[in-house]
Amino acid sequence: MTCVLYEARLALFTLLILSVQLANSYHSGAPPCRYIPGDARWPSGAKWDKLNATVGGRLIATKPLASVCHDPIYNAAMCSTLKDEWDTPLPFIQAPAEIVTALFQNQSCVPFTSISTPCTLGNYVSFSINVTGVRDAVAGLKFAKDNNIRLVIKNTGHDYLGKSTGKGGLALWMHNLKSIEIIDSYKSRNYEGPAAKLGAGVIAADAYLAVHQRGYRVVGGSCPTVGLAGGYSQGGGHSSLSGQYGLGADNVLEWEVVTADGRHLVATPTEHEELFWALSGGGGGTFAVVLSMTTRLHADGPVGGGLLVLNITQTGPEVYWDTVELFHASLPAIVDTGATVSYQITNSLFIIGAIAAPNRTAAEVTALLSPVLTSLEAKAAPFLWIPSHFETFYDWFSAAFGPLPLGIFPVGGLTASRLFPRKAVASQPKKVNDALRNTVASGTFHLACLGLNANISSASASSTSSSRPAAPPVNAVHPAWRETLMHCIVIADWDWTIPSSTMVAREAELTARVVPALEAVTPGSGTYLNEANFLQPHWQREFYGANYPRLLDVKRRLDPEGVFYARTAVGSEAWDADREGRLCRPGKKYGEDDL
Repeated sequence: MTCVLYEARLALFTLLILSVQLANSYHSGAPPCRYIPGDARWPSGAKWDKLNATVGGRLIATKPLASVCHDPIYNAAMCSTLKDEWDTPLPFIQAPAEIVTALFQNQSCVPFTSISTPCTLGNYVSFSINVTGVRDAVAGLKFAKDNNIRLVIKNTGHDYLGKSTGKGGLALWMHNLKSIEIIDSYKSRNYEGPAAKLGAGVIAADAYLAVHQRGYRVVGGSCPTVGLAGGYSQGGGHSSLSGQYGLGADNVLEWEVVTADGRHLVATPTEHEELFWALSGGGGGTFAVVLSMTTRLHADGPVGGGLLVLNITQTGPEVYWDTVELFHASLPAIVDTGATVSYQITNSLFIIGAIAAPNRTAAEVTALLSPVLTSLEAKAAPFLWIPSHFETFYDWFSAAFGPLPLGIFPVGGLTASRLFPRKAVASQPKKVNDALRNTVASGTFHLACLGLNANISSASASSTSSSRPAAPPVNAVHPAWRETLMHCIVIADWDWTIPSSTMVAREAELTARVVPALEAVTPGSGTYLNEANFLQPHWQREFYGANYPRLLDVKRRLDPEGVFYARTAVGSEAWDADREGRLCRPGKKYGEDDL
């Protein structure tokens, strides 16, 4: 224990030193704050016009979608349609400056405030470049650096932490980089087999269909409108296929990028290794602009599935929560077969909505759930169990998370999450069960969880193998993932019928009560950085674990000027947002030492 404490303190000390070095490197000879509209040195209209010409007319001034719900351009029909779609991804994924998370929409221009409420940009970027290739990304980088403004990288706007927007920012909008290249025989020193080169704007639904048509499956997320090459894979990327092939980051073979100094290069495990390592799990928006990602493909085949529904009004609280506890006790045996289990827990419903069991029959899936099903039958408890079987992963995914391409997931709510280690669930099952029960007790919050075993390496497995090498791939994925039994997101759906201050209070409750209670039963674990609470205390430790000092060192060397910034991203502690949303260096104010 003494050695462990010493190593932890040493890592913390190293992190502190690196953070100071990073901040100091940004301070030398540079203005203390990024400029925003209204500042004396905000770029002139002529400069923006010149940038627009440089990028072929693809510079887009931000006009919030919800402008049609406010004077002076109110349109009743368009506003009504927008209200109906506002909790789906549809309006946001096709818009250059929008973000799905209601909290970061900041009430500055949403469809649910009064028509007379002024519609302002608020927290949104001021301009976006519709990036079509290397030159556009380089031009955006150069303009942001030359004019000392905030730079943002954005694809679909699926973002719980506010990384893909920022007041006064210039966004590199990657959404239209839609190329998909199937490589049947990719060869490198580390891998030989099928692969796909995906443009930064390719969403999961499009990737799944394209590779399915060639007889493959690819590791991607459950939400079909999330881009695979963006924050998803760069942040780790859990998948219904992770039990077979690892996380999204574990499958990446190449990153095609533009670096902070404008270089266009390809990072692999053997070329620009440190950049490859950092991008593969160390989080998006902070190391480079990713133009494309090349990732492994795997031979498609049958997938077993199933749906289980339990209602507390029919079973009673005791049977309900005993079943949840029994399910978690049974989960290691299920996921160690390579299956994953997506499920929800509320204060009234326990729903296993999607089991993905590659190469297994419906009967075999039923056998995996037999401890739970047998217990319910013995107690004469009402439940619904529907096993299923599909010929391909694409068919399974369409049934589980369709209709495609939009899927079933609402957007906009409040989130926090926790990785639950196997040891914690096995050693203190009642405490874990009680923590989950307390989380959902009031009905304000519910849980969306994924049971999986991500402690595998697809790097040394063939495209058709589900073998589990002892060592996971070497990348920047939080080490806690390799010990995780279940990843649970705490969600509070956004309610537009109540004051926004009430939702802000719920966010505070997440931070002050809910998250600490989950951390208490999972000591030493971590949090998935893509599906987290943006106010997470000690985020460096919780999101990145022991990798953070090395990640910070890579950040300092690759981006010494701090061009890339994203909230809670590596190196973001070198900046603070002032009351006006302007990024300033810690302890500095706008106008101070601004030469």
